Amino acid sequence: MTERIRFFLPGPSYVTERVRNAMTAPVIGHRSAPFKQLYRSLQAPLQRVVRTEGDVLLACASATLVMESAVVSTVRRAVLHCTCGAFAERWLEISKIHGFEADELSAPWGEAIDPELLRQTLRRKVYDAVTITHNETSTGVLNPLAELAAVVREESEALILVDCVSGLGGAPFENDAWGVDIALAGTQKALAVPPGLVAFTFSERARAQAARKRRRGFYTDLLRYVSYHEKDGTITTPPIPLLFALQNQLEAIEAEGIENRWQRHRELRTRTERWAAEGGFSYASSANHGSPTVSCLRPPAGISAPDLVAGLAERDFTVGGGYGRWKPDTFRIGHMGEVRIEDLDALFEEIHAVTESMTVVHTA
Repeated sequence: MTERIRFFLPGPSYVTERVRNAMTAPVIGHRSAPFKQLYRSLQAPLQRVVRTEGDVLLACASATLVMESAVVSTVRRAVLHCTCGAFAERWLEISKIHGFEADELSAPWGEAIDPELLRQTLRRKVYDAVTITHNETSTGVLNPLAELAAVVREESEALILVDCVSGLGGAPFENDAWGVDIALAGTQKALAVPPGLVAFTFSERARAQAARKRRRGFYTDLLRYVSYHEKDGTITTPPIPLLFALQNQLEAIEAEGIENRWQRHRELRTRTERWAAEGGFSYASSANHGSPTVSCLRPPAGISAPDLVAGLAERDFTVGGGYGRWKPDTFRIGHMGEVRIEDLDALFEEIHAVTESMTVVHTA
């Protein structure tokens, strides 16, 4: 790729010109034979990204819809939410709104969920489902999902529902090997497709539990998605240009190889860590559970994080501000999708220039 990236939000991520151009294909009818062919063409590459032999379904919305749908479709009474940041807490809020017994196993912001604490929690109460955020976008924490999922399987019959929105395509993820029942991800982060689509899995175990629920809603009924998926379609009219974009980007991911893509994201994280240490920036999150796709950082003393973000914007470089309770004193670099080392190095030069100018102003 020859494009230079100056856009480092932790989602949506930079979309290449090739993928943008794919969206200009003529619109086709969403119940037509050409659409069914397009839909079918997505299945095998999505399965390879998610590492599953099962179906990968598509919803036309933000990932929050499928977060809500997952609990509405499968939870009858009680659900345990593992929280360590704003997006995990959103799932908890959704369950409370729907009147479920929504319990919380929380880790401090910047820390990962402890598998042994999860084990102890599961021994005290029976749950229909456990929700886990694989990669917490607000804090840059990667939870030890393989260990957590193993604990759930060992200690309960609860479904394992996973938000892998900012990890899928950038962090190692093994849907089948880890025993995940529902995994969901918006396409706008490490997959590097524009926002508006959600890819998700839905295990046979989860389908059986959903079938025992009388009220699953309409747009939130995941069994309805299955019935349309089996006919090579979506439950409502989809954003067809985005499906062309996804098809094109999946070809690029296949060419790179998913394991090579994981490795590139690890290298992006390592490069960011080295630069941060050299420049006096500190990670807000635990060093032991750092995300390969998002770095949440505090600037050196005397440098305002919001002013740094604004200063970079004036130079046509985009990074993310802090999120939620960390908004005032952190900023986030999304090193995901199609970002390369040389793109990061250019960003780091600009950050150095902005902080130098801020230091001069403060000492003048």
